Amino acid sequence: MNISIEQNKAVNDIVELIALKLGNEKRELNIVDAISTCARLAGSLLFRSFEFQIKDAKPGSVMLSENANIKGPELINITHIVLQNFGITIDNQKMSGSSGEETKINFLDAIDLVQNQALEIMNKYNLSYEQLAHSTAIATAFIIQQSPNIPAETGFGKAIYHYIEGSKTYPPDFIKSTIISETKNHIKLDYQTNEIKSKENSGKSWWKIW
Repeated sequence: MNISIEQNKAVNDIVELIALKLGNEKRELNIVDAISTCARLAGSLLFRSFEFQIKDAKPGSVMLSENANIKGPELINITHIVLQNFGITIDNQKMSGSSGEETKINFLDAIDLVQNQALEIMNKYNLSYEQLAHSTAIATAFIIQQSPNIPAETGFGKAIYHYIEGSKTYPPDFIKSTIISETKNHIKLDYQTNEIKSKENSGKSWWKIW
């Protein structure tokens, strides 16, 4: 897995974006919504990298393509490798029965929530859509790793499903830009509520890849 320094920096911004957009006033996140939205974003960024020239396509329309069949598995492989680096082993026998809770956010709303700020992150680090998609897959793995109350297989299964969804669905248009404010918060876990919480930590980043 060849990930550049700029892509690694973008991972931090993507995780922060998910926390800002999905968290409440205490920066608490629903884990399922966080995994699903991050994975959808990764898939949608990958879709944009295909540069399809399609007239009159409606946002939310299914767009099957060989591009997605070839490139989509890269997101899955990146997530799997990062989870392994976190010391998490995925049991394939548990994958089929690991559906669990579903996200309550539909695809278009999820993408509308984060894609414009993701574009700013892409421009900030001079990345391509595909490169940022890979960074977002790493961010998805981090969120899965930070989710102790759902099995890793459940989180990974949701990521796979939404990677496919994102890479094969026509996205909504970008909207007016909103600047992402920088933060020095640190994520910790609430093991009772299955939510991510953050606390101030001005000395270091609040995530770590491996």
